[in-house]
Amino acid sequence: MVTLTTQQIGKCGELLVQYMLLKHGVESAPLTTDPGIDLVAFRDIKQKAATIQVKTSTHRGPADDKWLRWEVPEDCPADYVALVDLNRNKFWLIRTEKFKQKAQHAAKGQLRLWWSLPEYESERSARKEEQFKDYEMDAAIPEVFGPE
Repeated sequence: MVTLTTQQIGKCGELLVQYMLLKHGVESAPLTTDPGIDLVAFRDIKQKAATIQVKTSTHRGPADDKWLRWEVPEDCPADYVALVDLNRNKFWLIRTEKFKQKAQHAAKGQLRLWWSLPEYESERSARKEEQFKDYEMDAAIPEVFGPE
């Protein structure tokens, strides 16, 4: 298996999110520089655009392959955070304020959101993927951008 760089992992996440948006009739474009916003997206050009920060997680090895983790700066300026599980091609779209409410503080002004992978969940798991079902991309896009 090919080992991807951090930049390649991030770009894969951005492209996959753009693919999912376009599949739902939502146009999007990457920003040239990254001021904390990766994509600007809209369905109808007459309506307000939404800004998105994309965060991509991979299952990183035997010790860490039981959970997913994403980190976002506390001062993230984007309207939404798109979460990508690159290993399973799964996507979530969550309002940044909701991300901040559900996340824990990590080092250096970062907020961390994580949950156990479904096959490793137990009754005692603090966070389960099913708790984020409403934020799965297919369900969230119509909520954010209106019905198709």
